[in-house]
Amino acid sequence: MSGSTRNAWLDTLRAVAIISVLICHIASSFQQLQSGVNSGWFSVAGIGGYGVDLFFVLSGWLLGCLLLHEKQVKNTIDVKRFWNRRWLRTIPAYLVILLMTLGQRLIQGKWESSDALYFFFIQNYAFETLPFFGISWSLCIEEQFYLLIAPLLLLLPNRAWISSVLVFLIAAPATGRWLLDDPNSWVTHLRIDGCALGVLLSHIFINYPAIWKRITHLAPYGAGIGMAAITMEMWRRFQGDEGSLPLLAYSLISGCLVIQSQANSFWKLSATFPILQYFASRSYSLYLVHIEGIAIARRIDSDNFPVYCLIALSISVLAAELLFRFVEKPWMEFRDRKVNKIQINPKLGEESRGQLT
Repeated sequence: MSGSTRNAWLDTLRAVAIISVLICHIASSFQQLQSGVNSGWFSVAGIGGYGVDLFFVLSGWLLGCLLLHEKQVKNTIDVKRFWNRRWLRTIPAYLVILLMTLGQRLIQGKWESSDALYFFFIQNYAFETLPFFGISWSLCIEEQFYLLIAPLLLLLPNRAWISSVLVFLIAAPATGRWLLDDPNSWVTHLRIDGCALGVLLSHIFINYPAIWKRITHLAPYGAGIGMAAITMEMWRRFQGDEGSLPLLAYSLISGCLVIQSQANSFWKLSATFPILQYFASRSYSLYLVHIEGIAIARRIDSDNFPVYCLIALSISVLAAELLFRFVEKPWMEFRDRKVNKIQINPKLGEESRGQLT
């Protein structure tokens, strides 16, 4: 599709999310490598890890818009088509990196039979701590969410049922984390609330236009309050405070930011820059390869963080570009040729090509 159909602000949010995650992981790696370094700035960079939750909300919003629009237009959802499109979008690039990683483990004599569980996206349940490919826990949540959301929206009989179930899918994981005192769980039933929040926003957007109009007026205030809270959290971390905002708070702030994508033509068409569009379009590939990029940078053992960061980013961007051009893009083109695609309401923008999923 042409670039004019993409939503500029959603591209900006994707870019911010992936850059935040990259900086978080690079800073954490450098701090581990240089054990004497204990700067508050590295603790501040750790907030970037919550870029994953922004990705979750973005994913729920985009998929919810597509599925609910299809149900509104056709009074049904082609679940098989949805799954085919999602799997052709996410699995090829994932398999390339997974097979390369497993090949490395085999050469190093680290292969175990349980490694095969990674092919089924259940490693976030199978292992208490992932033995390798650690960032794949979030992909597991996404893939399991795909299996749930399309048939769920198809089977729910009306708008009220959809609203109730989505609110439950937001409240139950947040409550579970609180009861279990597990604020950053990576099992799906305790982390699916961000995805569900995105779908709930799309549900309001499509099925409750009067309510949507009200929340679009309130969202900038919520985003402002949320960013102020994050700024305070950054200051506390810089001062050495171990506290953190609740995970749900990051999802709610992300939701307020996503709502802006439909505010007016400026946010839809102009609220981005070419460099952000680039990072947005390669965000999935970057997410898959950046840990290896950091691993290569670690071998250089630089004690200068800007140099270390530049090396890790450069390697990650180069690897992501190769993965995007030779795996992601060809498979997306194949998918668009072979799998029927519902006509998308122009005001929704095109289906995301640069989200985490």
